[in-house]
Amino acid sequence: MTHPPDRRIVSAKRVPLRAAAAATVALCTMWSVLPGCTVQTPDHAGDGAQQPRQGSTVTQTLRIEQHFNGPELELAQASAAGDAAQVARLVGEDHADPNAVSPGGLPLIAWPVLQGSAAGVRALLEHGADANRAAPAAGTVMTWAAKAGDPAVLQVFLEHGGNANAIDNNGEPLTRVAALAGRWDNVKLLVEHGADIDATAHGQPNTSLLAYYSAGQFDKAHWLLEHGADPGYRIETAPSEDRVGAQPIVENIYWWPVQAGRFPQLAQWQQRCQSLLAARGLSVPAEPPHLARLRASQGGDGGNAGTTRDLDAEIREHEAGLRQRLGEG
Repeated sequence: MTHPPDRRIVSAKRVPLRAAAAATVALCTMWSVLPGCTVQTPDHAGDGAQQPRQGSTVTQTLRIEQHFNGPELELAQASAAGDAAQVARLVGEDHADPNAVSPGGLPLIAWPVLQGSAAGVRALLEHGADANRAAPAAGTVMTWAAKAGDPAVLQVFLEHGGNANAIDNNGEPLTRVAALAGRWDNVKLLVEHGADIDATAHGQPNTSLLAYYSAGQFDKAHWLLEHGADPGYRIETAPSEDRVGAQPIVENIYWWPVQAGRFPQLAQWQQRCQSLLAARGLSVPAEPPHLARLRASQGGDGGNAGTTRDLDAEIREHEAGLRQRLGEG
């Protein structure tokens, strides 16, 4: 792939772990408004005692018995444990309601989601639970499914009529919810189940999946481009007149600084993204000032110890040498 003459790949953006941690804390904080719910850091209770891990990576002390009682409490507990037989018995014989919502606003089906029990979610859905049940401060339970650490949880919802194009209570599409939570596998699941790959929050094009992942996560940007994501949106209004008409996604893909010496595979993914843009007639734009400043702030060459590596060319060269040696042998 041809780069501009002074093109340097300098620094990778490393956000997924931070994004996931922040989203998990936000998830727990949102549930803490419910009665009988507090938030704790992993592995420790409020008194500092070591606690077993359960459900998500952040231990939550939402006391389910303060939200449900009788057959519904048993149903919530059975679903969290993934006990499909007990779920079937409680619904069939004890008439427990899989669509129950507590007085505090907690949908029963949210409990196995928060506990990471895909089997429990499946059991509830197979016995009449609504995959698009309204949830407090979230929109629907699909919001939590989109944030689930285990993609199997979201998969079950989608297989049972969960709306991949739902939005959360802030008007953000589930694809963006999953992206901001660091759940790339969930992003792919949503797209593969019909979610709009170019969906935005409140019609703002800079909130699309590709706008998010083009800022340094080029393996993901490449997947989105191959699945039809539109990289061509232009800025319509801006404080600086020279930014009007700019294409931020195109600029990111051509100019986002990546340390090729440290992250050669990421640099290769960026080049592959550039090839896809070139095939669509989107050529190299001028380097935007904000990315020039980013590159300069990282030392210009980002400590890059060598030139950008073309891994595909290196593999072809290695295979040719191997065939030659085998032939000589």
